[in-house]
Amino acid sequence: MPAVFEAKKEIALQGETHMSRLLRTLSIFVLVLAVTGLASGQSDLRIGTWKLNVAKSKFDPAAVRKDETRTYQMSNGAVMVHVQLTLGDGSKQEVSFEATPDGKDHPYNGRPAFYADTISVKREGNGFVAESKKDGKLLFTTTDSFSSDGKVLTLTTKGVNLKGQSVNSVRVYEKQ
Repeated sequence: MPAVFEAKKEIALQGETHMSRLLRTLSIFVLVLAVTGLASGQSDLRIGTWKLNVAKSKFDPAAVRKDETRTYQMSNGAVMVHVQLTLGDGSKQEVSFEATPDGKDHPYNGRPAFYADTISVKREGNGFVAESKKDGKLLFTTTDSFSSDGKVLTLTTKGVNLKGQSVNSVRVYEKQ
C-alpha cells in the first residue's frame, strides 16, 4: 500500500507543478498584453506638449496666431487635447476636446466659445484628419502630419470660419 500512496503523492506533485507552470505562463501572457496595450497608446505621436513656431507657419488673415501651445494626453483610452492660443488681434482662447480617432463628432469646450461646436477625428497613415463642424455643417478640415523623428507636428487647415472667411493655414509645432 505505501507504494500506491507514494505514486498518488507523485502524481499530485506533478499536477501542482503543471498547474504552477500554466499559471506562470498565463501571467506572462497577460503581462505582455498589458505592456503591448500601453505601448500602443504611447505610439500616438501627438502625446505631449507642442509649441507653435510662428516663423515657420503660414496663416490667412482670419487665422493668424501670435502664440499657441497644444497638450495631448491619454485619458481612459481617449486622447484629450487642450489648446491655449493668442490670436493675431491679441485675444486669447482656450479650447479642449477629445481627439479619439473614431470618426465620431465630439464637442469642443472653449473659453470664449469656439466657433465650431464639434470635431471628428480619424487616423490616416501615421497622422490624423479632423473635421470641425457647426450645427452639423463642415467648416474646416485639419490634417496632422509628423516629421520622421516625431519632433515636428504640422497642422494644415482648409475651409471657412463662421464669418465665411477663408481658413487656410499651415501651422508648424515643435515638441517640448
